Amino acid sequence: MNFIEIFKSSIQSLISNKMRSLLTMLGIIIGISSVIAMSAIGKGGEKKITGNLANSGFGVYEITVDEDADEYKSIYSLKKEDIEYIQKNVDGIMAITASVRERIDIRNNLGKEIRRMAVVDSTTPDYEKVDEVEYIEGRPILSVEYEECTPVIVLDHITAKKLFGNKSSLGEKVTIDFKGLYIVKEFTVVGVFRHPDATMNEIGLAPRMPTFTRIPLSQMERLQGTENYETVVVMPEDPTNGKQVLADVIRQLESRNHSDIYEYEEKVSKGSELKSILETLNIFIIFVASISLFVGGIGVMNIMLVSVTERIKEIGIRKAIGAKNNDILFQFLTEAILLSLIGGGIGILMGYVLSYIIGYFISIQPIVSPTIVGMSVIISTLIGLIFGVYPAKQASMLNPIDALRNE
Repeated sequence: MNFIEIFKSSIQSLISNKMRSLLTMLGIIIGISSVIAMSAIGKGGEKKITGNLANSGFGVYEITVDEDADEYKSIYSLKKEDIEYIQKNVDGIMAITASVRERIDIRNNLGKEIRRMAVVDSTTPDYEKVDEVEYIEGRPILSVEYEECTPVIVLDHITAKKLFGNKSSLGEKVTIDFKGLYIVKEFTVVGVFRHPDATMNEIGLAPRMPTFTRIPLSQMERLQGTENYETVVVMPEDPTNGKQVLADVIRQLESRNHSDIYEYEEKVSKGSELKSILETLNIFIIFVASISLFVGGIGVMNIMLVSVTERIKEIGIRKAIGAKNNDILFQFLTEAILLSLIGGGIGILMGYVLSYIIGYFISIQPIVSPTIVGMSVIISTLIGLIFGVYPAKQASMLNPIDALRNE
């Protein structure tokens, strides 16, 4: 028999026993769909968690100068030109910006003042990517306001309420006392954002809330009289590749400034550890789901043995008219592989659909990995091959005379 005849014969055999074939494939279908669905939900959950961590500093790195180094000189301070140089010469960076924070006192035009735990961040358009906030009133600082050094400010909503009560703060003037600079300056409020720790405050875990405000970096540079920075913040496009990108940034800085006193640190160092734990947990979940594939394989072997027993006389007739052992072996092996492949195909489709149904109810966007789908196809084939060998071998070794005598 040639391969086409063996294939046709295998298809006819499966069709003639539709219910048995479907029940045999059920183990494979459940196993493959479980692997696909659990992998997609696990990857989606991992992305959602690490995405939330990113808002708290995961995947964001701070570059600083080691001022305690013996070779330190003020000329090695991080400068605006360094940032522009890195943007041009290092790939894989989503955002890079100076980070300048000052302790302040803030008061409104009626004299109401906030002194305790008040800080101002000097921001740029890239800073808004690095440290995203949700604006609930007004707007962020505009690019033209950064460029023209406009004295505007945005407040967190708790601070805005302390200063202006239930009245809108947009367009109001606030006076900022820069404690470290001994400078007092008036700013116009253009936006109000949700306080980053508001949720913790609402459940009583953060009763004392710091005051957060933001002004253009260009304003701070003018007030300080310098474009040198102690810290530069970098956000790589791919958080998993962050350390490699930062190593490249450090090399570029060292080459440009002829010094090796630059260093970097992840803002949330535990974030990488948590991501590693999530990846390990995802692998474990996939492994547990894969156990059902083994059970499905046992089912394929069991049914194929039953099929061999039922078709002993057919095997005897085929051998009597010239079929060789290999012909019988390949026919039963082909049937087993077809059972697994068809079951695997249905399982992939069901797993894809199931992942989106589960994701909808638990608010997770599933990520179906092409690698997992490809592996599922390979595994389906291997299950048919491995668990179909023994029954096929048993069938091929039957003695034709004994097979014909079988009742």
